[in-house]
Order: sequence, then structure tokens, then C-alpha cells
Amino acid sequence: MTISTPSRLHFGLLRFEQTDGPSFGGLGMMIAEPRCVVRLTASNEWHASGIDADRAVSNGRRALDYVATQVAADLCPAGATHQTPQAFKIEVLESIPAHHGLGSGTQLALAIAAGVRSLCGLPDANAEELAEMVGRGRRSAIGCHGFLRGGLLYELGSYPDEPLGRLAKRVETPNAWRVVLVTAAKSAGLSGEHELNAFSQLPPVPAAATARLEQLAAAAILPAAEHGDVDAFGDALFEYGRIAGECFASVQGGPYASAEIAACVETLRGFGARGVGQSSWGPTVFALAADEAQANDLVARMRAAMTWRDRAMRITQPDNHGSHTVTPI
Repeated sequence: MTISTPSRLHFGLLRFEQTDGPSFGGLGMMIAEPRCVVRLTASNEWHASGIDADRAVSNGRRALDYVATQVAADLCPAGATHQTPQAFKIEVLESIPAHHGLGSGTQLALAIAAGVRSLCGLPDANAEELAEMVGRGRRSAIGCHGFLRGGLLYELGSYPDEPLGRLAKRVETPNAWRVVLVTAAKSAGLSGEHELNAFSQLPPVPAAATARLEQLAAAAILPAAEHGDVDAFGDALFEYGRIAGECFASVQGGPYASAEIAACVETLRGFGARGVGQSSWGPTVFALAADEAQANDLVARMRAAMTWRDRAMRITQPDNHGSHTVTPI
């Protein structure tokens, strides 16, 4: 079985971990490229190839252990034909750059979880079940919901007894829109222990900031996407990103993870893009464009600027579908 997944842009969290209410929550969007493409084959021993091969095997083992536990406890859905291989051969055919703010770890893990379920004869799972299989979605549910459905996603966070943040709304974004991605800084975004340490140092998000983020998401960003108003969408999204980023200022030094990223955002805004921001911890900066022509113009202007001409850039588009299985030719 071969599974192809989109990438994830994360526009910012609503809040951090709480004990007296929902934790995290946030806003994000799935994009068509770069993609994670994984092929799984039942095998007698574990083997993986491609980028992130070790992580692929780790996710595969965890997913298979989960399925085996469900089968042993007779918790699988009625009518499922259980076929539990000893192991899997996992080929990572395409990968999303790791630690670039594009959700690479979640998409790889969920693709493997979905593949393991299918090859074990189990029916498709929902986002909560897939996330539980491979331990994803602790702080953000955007990538988990987006894996199955694509689109622009607004989630409200989760209470301690909930496995995944609750999806409040999903909106399909116009097919004509384009997204310019720029790798603005040379250093990768935070991950693993460094990310955990950063969160442990952050003060709580002010209630006024959370209220404004919720207002921007529900009353401005989502309606603008529904109406195809890229300018209103961009203006509200830029403000959302600035406010969400300021909540990380104690570990980032400001609303963005570096001076380079801040300069890249300013440059793209100066070239006429309104919806510009940092995805997750960076170093990816995104810029929304109304169509292919505006996206091409933005890239041409960036290439002509001495500071940015050698940075990795690509034009992609919103993904309203989520993951899919690839039919063999």
C-alpha cells in the first residue's frame, strides 16, 4: 500500500497547556506540496529505506503493537478480518523537510498508521484513533485532522481526558489560491527536547490575546476563505500570526524565530503579499497569493533580491483533500 499526504502550515496556537480549561487549539492549513509518500509491504522482518527510515520503523512498530493490543482485547470493529503481519517493509519515497514547520513527523506517522491498519485488515480510522496509534497530536490537532480531510482547519484544543483537539470548523480554500514557501533561515525550527524545554519556559498566553485570536479565526479568517476574499484573509492572517508569535517572544526574541525570518516577512509584505507569516517554529515563511501569476511575481521579486535569491522557494496550493492511497500503475 502506498499513501501520499500533504504538508501542514501552522498559523499559531490559541493558548498553551492549561489545567482549568482546554489546552492549545489553533489554526492551520494543508498544502499540496511538499508531500510525504510512503509504501508499506507486509514482511517477516522490519526494514525501512529513504529519509527518516529509523523514525518510520519506530512508528511502524508502535502502530503494529497498537493493532495487536486491540486484536488481543477483542476491541476491533465487528466484521474486521484480522491479519497481523510480523513486521513491515517501509519505503519513504518522498519526504517533507523535517523541522521546517511543515508537520513532517505527524504526516509520516499517520501515513504509516493508516497503512498498518489497512494491511492488518482493519477499517479506516478517525483522526483520534490514528493519532493514538502513533502518539501524535499532543499540542496541535491540525495535522491529524488535515491528514484525513485537508482544508483550512480551526481547532479549539483538548481537555485532559480528550486524545485530540476538537475540530471546530473546516473550510475549503479556493483552488486558484497559491502559497509561496520560503526557507527564510538556515537553522531548523525547534523540535524534540528543545521544543519541550521552550514550552516549559513560556508564560501563559494572556486571555486578551486568546480572545483576539479566536475572534480573528472565527469572524475574519474562516469567513474570508469561504468567500474567496484573499485580501481580507491575508490581513487577518498576518495579524493572527503576529499575535500568536508574540506569545513565544520569551524564547524567540519576538513574534518570529529569528531576525532573518522577520526580514523575510517584511520583504514579502513589501512586495504586496498580505497573508505572510512563519509556520510553526519556522524556518519556513509562507505568503498567500490570489493566483499563479501573483505567486510567480513574488518569487521573481525575491529571486531578484540579493538577500533571498539563494534561499529555497516553491509555489504550491492549498490541499482540500488530505491523504490518499496511490494506485499502482
